[in-house]
Amino acid sequence: MNTSNTKYLLIALLIILFSSCKDDSKMITSFGYMNEKLEESTSVTAVKNDFYKGILERNVKEDSLKYMPIYKRLINAQKASNEFYYYLESVKDSIYEGSLDKDEARSSFNKLVSSDYLDKHFFEGKSYTPQGQEFIDKINEYKANFEKALGKGYGTVASMVTSKFRIKELVDYKGNIIPWLNFKFESFPAMASIFNITQMQADVRLIEQELINSMNSGEFEKEFAMRNYTGIVRLDKGAFYPDERVTGRIVMGRYDESARPFNIVINGRKLNKKYATDGAILVDFNAPQPGEYPIDGSFNVMYDGTPVRVGFNSSYKVISRENVVEKVVYKTEYVEKPVYIDRPVAVKTKPKKSPVQTTPTIAPDAKTRKYYTSKDKTSLEIEGLINSEKGKVTMLKTTLRQAKVSAIRTQDKKTFAVTSFKIKVPGQLTVYVEGDSFTNEAIRTIDKAKPGQLVTIFDIKAVNDKGIRQGKVKEVKIDLKR
Repeated sequence: MNTSNTKYLLIALLIILFSSCKDDSKMITSFGYMNEKLEESTSVTAVKNDFYKGILERNVKEDSLKYMPIYKRLINAQKASNEFYYYLESVKDSIYEGSLDKDEARSSFNKLVSSDYLDKHFFEGKSYTPQGQEFIDKINEYKANFEKALGKGYGTVASMVTSKFRIKELVDYKGNIIPWLNFKFESFPAMASIFNITQMQADVRLIEQELINSMNSGEFEKEFAMRNYTGIVRLDKGAFYPDERVTGRIVMGRYDESARPFNIVINGRKLNKKYATDGAILVDFNAPQPGEYPIDGSFNVMYDGTPVRVGFNSSYKVISRENVVEKVVYKTEYVEKPVYIDRPVAVKTKPKKSPVQTTPTIAPDAKTRKYYTSKDKTSLEIEGLINSEKGKVTMLKTTLRQAKVSAIRTQDKKTFAVTSFKIKVPGQLTVYVEGDSFTNEAIRTIDKAKPGQLVTIFDIKAVNDKGIRQGKVKEVKIDLKR
């Protein structure tokens, strides 16, 4: 049997003994000494982690292109570790303070027999107190933040986080199903709970140590290797007007901001290095006449000292300016809210004479929003779609992030493209989205939605294949699943 298994067997045995002998002061004292030894061992692990982190930092200075992506992951992982570690330390402090008199030292182990403090601190009948729920939430937050820091790499370390901090229900020796927090802390002597939390702190530092060792040994997951990247075109809008700037980014499939592209070619044209940013390429050029156009090419990034070619292939649409109007904001000193006035937009490709309009002078800093309006006064019912579903839709949060918004006319099942929409999560600000896909801001808002809340997609703007704005589009409601 290895050392790790022996250690956990011993801990399990001692916890069982505690449950039957919690008034035995000698047993409590022995457990207190074990806690001190484990705290010392954890401190040594932290010192070693700092030492080996220094080795990685020297590698970063010598070869930033190779080691900076790894180092950034370590910094984010350590941030998550430290936040959780010191939260656990604060819980231990509260147990000492709630179980000992002011003049009693923490080494007064025989005074840490009662379970009263933590039973009241964590539990309230069959439910948790706010402090008990916070303990569970902090564990989940640590796991989520640590795994987010790792990205797609270091699967072995990620599995350690999952296994060591699994908080599912457990079964006692009688076969009863008991929530994890109750199983670990309810009715146990204060010293046993303190040791249990110290063990969690030790696991945090051991996981951190495993990560640093993996980084220094050159373990860089194949799924994270540069040679498996692909270029993804992310334009700011789904459609553009003639002569308008086509703007957006081309990012790598596994985004890495430390990799700076070079030798950029888009649609056969080599671009200046000013279009290269950290982990992405800026897209900025004039849109041609209405139609659908390809946007493809390649760029290079350095990986392990070697240039690696990354290709991309996508398309974009240009739509007609006919029937477009501007919603102009006129600022005035006499009203608190802005005044909106619609006016036609000049069409460059087909100039037309228009009557002289008696409108106020537009302020230099006036803001405009462009949209389509149809000459057809008939109004048929059009429904919004999320991934081709309408009305009230049940969907996973991960599915919603990648979903597309479209519209369909109920009478003849004709579908329409969506140029913009708004998303509302209860308790959050409404987010305006241009195009038919969720922006980063919209995704962040979706992530804040709680299970059971309805996410609403509304104010959907739809156009036909000629770019003509359609009538009002019915909203879509999404019931998020866990």
